[in-house]
Amino acid sequence: HTITLVSKTKSVLFGGATGDTGKYSITGDTFLFDCVTRKWRKLDPSGSSPTPRAAHSATIVEINQLVIYGGATGGGQLAPDDLYLLDLRSGEDQSQWIVVPELELPLAEDTGILLYSRSHFWLYNTGNEPVNDVWTLNVEKAPLYWTKLEIESEAPCIRVYHAAALCNTGTANGMMVIFGGRTVD
Repeated sequence: HTITLVSKTKSVLFGGATGDTGKYSITGDTFLFDCVTRKWRKLDPSGSSPTPRAAHSATIVEINQLVIYGGATGGGQLAPDDLYLLDLRSGEDQSQWIVVPELELPLAEDTGILLYSRSHFWLYNTGNEPVNDVWTLNVEKAPLYWTKLEIESEAPCIRVYHAAALCNTGTANGMMVIFGGRTVD
């Protein structure tokens, strides 16, 4: 599952696996958590919702908007290479899923990290095998396409099940910080 802060007081939980090892199901449910009232609410957004998935990435784009990408649908199958936007700007009762117009995407992976900053999506560690790839997508330049960045410095060790965030203050402003995970061994 993912949980994404979409405003100062609200978070969206999407997807995930429920149950025990070997006996689990993958969900495509969307829930909103209000940090002020401390209550969950199941949302029923209109539009084309993502297929149920776990181990996907989610990131805030703007206040009350988030994007879902990648993941696994169960049984070793990867989710389709679609990018989905959940738009909550018109209110929770008017929320809707929108499929981002078709564009060539890097192959979805269930352990990739998707971030957004300054009109760019950043996708780290995606592919059939764990890698250290970094891809970027400028949403202000048409046509939309992903560009693989050629990294010329020391890279972090290849990992899966990690977390990442973009710093937005201080001397690290604009830097991606990667934490945790496990190596492919």
